[in-house]
Amino acid sequence: MSHRIVTLAAWAVLAYLTTAASAQTTDSKKDDGAANQSGPTIKDAYKGIFLIGAAGDLPGGYSADELDLVRQNFNIVTPENCMKPGPVHPSENTWRFERPDALVKWCAENHIAVHGHTLVWHAQTNNWFFRDGDKAVATRRLKDHISTLVGRYKGKIRGWDVVNEAIKDGGNSETAKTENLRNSPWMKALGPDYIPLAFKFAHEADPDAKLYYNDYNIEAGPKHESSMVLLRRLVKDGVPIYGVGIQGHWNTARVPYEAIDRAIADYASLGLKVSITELDVTIRGASGGQLGRGRPRGEVSPPSAEDLKAQANAYAKLFTIFLKHKSQIERVTFWGLSDRRSWRRGQHPLIFDAANHRKPAYAAIVDALQHPKPEAATPR
Repeated sequence: MSHRIVTLAAWAVLAYLTTAASAQTTDSKKDDGAANQSGPTIKDAYKGIFLIGAAGDLPGGYSADELDLVRQNFNIVTPENCMKPGPVHPSENTWRFERPDALVKWCAENHIAVHGHTLVWHAQTNNWFFRDGDKAVATRRLKDHISTLVGRYKGKIRGWDVVNEAIKDGGNSETAKTENLRNSPWMKALGPDYIPLAFKFAHEADPDAKLYYNDYNIEAGPKHESSMVLLRRLVKDGVPIYGVGIQGHWNTARVPYEAIDRAIADYASLGLKVSITELDVTIRGASGGQLGRGRPRGEVSPPSAEDLKAQANAYAKLFTIFLKHKSQIERVTFWGLSDRRSWRRGQHPLIFDAANHRKPAYAAIVDALQHPKPEAATPR
């Protein structure tokens, strides 16, 4: 790890702790002051390199200070839940467009791009898609869902996570030779062809949208190898896939830097763009994107200076790797806005704390660009 990254992290921790100590309350006025700490914004620092995003079902339920934080720091938003199949399409003849419409409208008014999430998933998908029907009926329902949702926002949403988390967890040397797909309801209904069908329907609904396969833990081990088998098939068969999303749910003690570096190069070798789609680096708790690995149980202690320093180092090293591959990286999106607005709330995973203050990791990410250290881009 470079001396510069360590030095910056130590400085950032001291500045953060000094600011945090002076903020005795978290009312909106003091939150606003803390959220506008000095230094360039991450969005402006990385302008023209790759997009910097946050996830959230904006704007409803967010304070004025939080919405200002989005405007100031991010140039693309991913809806966290409101466009998933369950919430947006709870039954065959029922759609809930209120929140997605509000999000797309708010982002357009504030000149922020939108990346849609997600069209096809094994979770948060109601059983009506598969009930009382054969393969032809399930295909029709899949097409109707995708065509209606993507078509509604044609030209307004930059890209979509078309298929999410289709590959099984774990695996071994044998499964690594295969796609190792989950035995999900979509798999049971349509077989492996549900994946190219989903991309086909999305492309027909909006030919200009950038279409992604998105998954967690695909940067390393047998699951990475299975992802390469799947993606090679899609590319070979002419499926209209634009890129692959590495979710990036990591922990400061277990970030697989070398694997991330190699995985980005592997995906680029297939002619695919790469996005880091759901980035959070927890101070404590398990890595991975599995449902159920979110908030820890019981009372959670605040992060120590050493915790914050380790997190800043991790984020700086990650962004150094992303910069190494900047011609392949399209977007880096944090999964949430702040530590309070995170599915891993209590594990302090993001670059803004619960009071919307910039954390040391924020300064470390900006510094990784402004004061590059080439040796830090080669993981050790």
